[in-house]
Amino acid sequence: MTLFSTFARLVADAFQDITKNSQVFVADIDGDDLWTMYLASFPEGTNPIFKKRSEHDCSCCKQFVRRAGCVVAISNAGVRTVWDHAAERAEGPHAIVAAALQQAVGSAGIRDIFRVGKSEVQFGAQQTRSLDEASQKALTWDHFYTGEIPRGFRSALPDTDRGNYRTTVQVFERGLVELSSDAVGTVLSLIEGNSLYRGEEHKRAVVEFQKMQWDFLPKEKGERSLFAWANAGSPAARFRNTVIGTLVQDLSEEQDIERAVRSFEAKVAPQNYKRTTALITPGMVKKAMVTIEALDLEQALERRFAVIGDVSVNDVKWVDGAARPLMKGGIGDVLMQHATASTQNHAKDEERAEDISLEGFMTRVLPEVQAMELFFTGKHLGNLMALTAPVHPEPKQLFRWDNDFAWSYGGNVADSIKERVKKAGGKVDGAILRISLSWFNYDDLDLHIHEPPGRGVRSLHDHIFFGNKRGATGGTLDVDMNAGVGQTREPVENVVWAANPPDGPYRIVVNNYAHRESSNPGFVIEVESGGKLTHYSYNKQVRGQQDIAIATLHMKDGAIERVEPGAPGVTAANISQEKWGLTTERYVKVSTVMLSPNYWGSDAVGNKHTFFVLDGAKSDEDMRGFYNEFLHPRLEEHRKVFEVIGDKTKCRPTDGHLAGLGFSSTKKDTFIVRAQQGKKQRIFNVHVG
Repeated sequence: MTLFSTFARLVADAFQDITKNSQVFVADIDGDDLWTMYLASFPEGTNPIFKKRSEHDCSCCKQFVRRAGCVVAISNAGVRTVWDHAAERAEGPHAIVAAALQQAVGSAGIRDIFRVGKSEVQFGAQQTRSLDEASQKALTWDHFYTGEIPRGFRSALPDTDRGNYRTTVQVFERGLVELSSDAVGTVLSLIEGNSLYRGEEHKRAVVEFQKMQWDFLPKEKGERSLFAWANAGSPAARFRNTVIGTLVQDLSEEQDIERAVRSFEAKVAPQNYKRTTALITPGMVKKAMVTIEALDLEQALERRFAVIGDVSVNDVKWVDGAARPLMKGGIGDVLMQHATASTQNHAKDEERAEDISLEGFMTRVLPEVQAMELFFTGKHLGNLMALTAPVHPEPKQLFRWDNDFAWSYGGNVADSIKERVKKAGGKVDGAILRISLSWFNYDDLDLHIHEPPGRGVRSLHDHIFFGNKRGATGGTLDVDMNAGVGQTREPVENVVWAANPPDGPYRIVVNNYAHRESSNPGFVIEVESGGKLTHYSYNKQVRGQQDIAIATLHMKDGAIERVEPGAPGVTAANISQEKWGLTTERYVKVSTVMLSPNYWGSDAVGNKHTFFVLDGAKSDEDMRGFYNEFLHPRLEEHRKVFEVIGDKTKCRPTDGHLAGLGFSSTKKDTFIVRAQQGKKQRIFNVHVG
């Protein structure tokens, strides 16, 4: 065996070893240049030129060097070439040549994936024979050769295969560079937090891309290119062009997370899909915590219900004599006495009640009152409120006012149903008739008002609902929440008539169009007509597509003439009910009257509420200690995180906490108060708003 045949065999063995890999590549070096380099690498005098056919520079060997000499594989150790074995084990000048080619090919980078035509079985040839004309003897020539090229590298369309792989490499490398690792982590946290619709389907792709990116980013430029070529066969390679990759790209470009997720959900979700959880990520929490720690607000976020000893006598407008000694700044140590319900005829009280505005009552009557009772009716269930306080009393100005006290209405809302409708863009002022629906979870409840028959042109137009927002009687559905991709746990819907509705029956029905969760079931219907509010509550779970008949309002001359009851489970507001330790349709003793904390002292921030703290009132639910609309403007950028914090840090009911009825200055309302002024008892019909 000659030195060259040994050289050629070592090269062939290396080629066969390389092509055992699933992915084989072509180095970015021209084949003709490599052939020239091959010839030039022989030390002077060691490359004999024969008159005809040579073992060193024949056309057979030239074909091999041009087509197979650039073939490489990529491993953890680096680039493997067809010249590696020979560079280590060839003898004589061939070792020098092999080392030179190994260096040139191994450092050239990658140009393409290795593919040959379907009929190209091998390059070069192990041996050829020819006849020597002078001696007439047969001559045997040794050449470079590949041996059989594995079928996996032979293709009917090699140029197409190479083009497709090059495109994939470009997409992969751009994705690894341009998609921020923070954005990838954000999307993964949304998936793991069940905050992304059908996110679980994409989790594997995100995880695989993240692993690839973690390996890629620490590498130098040349190593990065090799990594992209070596791994472009992975499903993660085209991640950037997938629907989940587009979400990562949007976040990488610093698009608002809500907008980016809505765009993603529009691509993958059915039309009636609504997201089930808030969009909050570990990155957002970390950023918010930096602000919280810098402002020393962490302790202020720990909330509880306030008790009488938390409140200074300077922060209240009136206090019962039994409660005053318990207040901050008061004296003594006596127990609050629970009120006993009065059974005196309320109808007679209404007849002889003096009409007065809330402002007039507070300024002219309250200073002279020694004791008072408030008539608690079913319509006031939505006014139940509790005062909240920080666990740690040192003020941190968490809120927009100068103290850390706040409040929450029953059902964990910051204001009345009417106020929620108003905030949602619904019409509440000047309405002749208003029917509002309020609920407290992510279900998509729909309000249906079946109008008096015979007015609609088609059957579709004989009632008002999301599919027919303007009815034949002039009623309009102007708020429709938890439909589409928007959602909240404080949704409302609102149907309003700006002019007198025609006479006849108006049947109210609630349908659960999409049932999504079992927490906080039920709903409340609020009907406002002629300045009077009536509530209808349903406290049971509503199944998907289930209809609940609330009531039928019989209208006459623009007013409610009579009401026909609906389903048995619906409770009308004028029926005595037990709620928060109180019984409706009875007088309850008032222990304290105060403004909401945003109006204590010299503060006057936002909507003003007047609180009548009632003896024996105690929340029967965990309640939020604060709301985003209360927060100081410096915390605005972290509103999504604080929304979750507020929901996760609710106050647990305790004995003696300050609770009662709240009346917002933005909401028209009335209530009856029986006040003792000296030996005289006076009854007032107090008008709010």
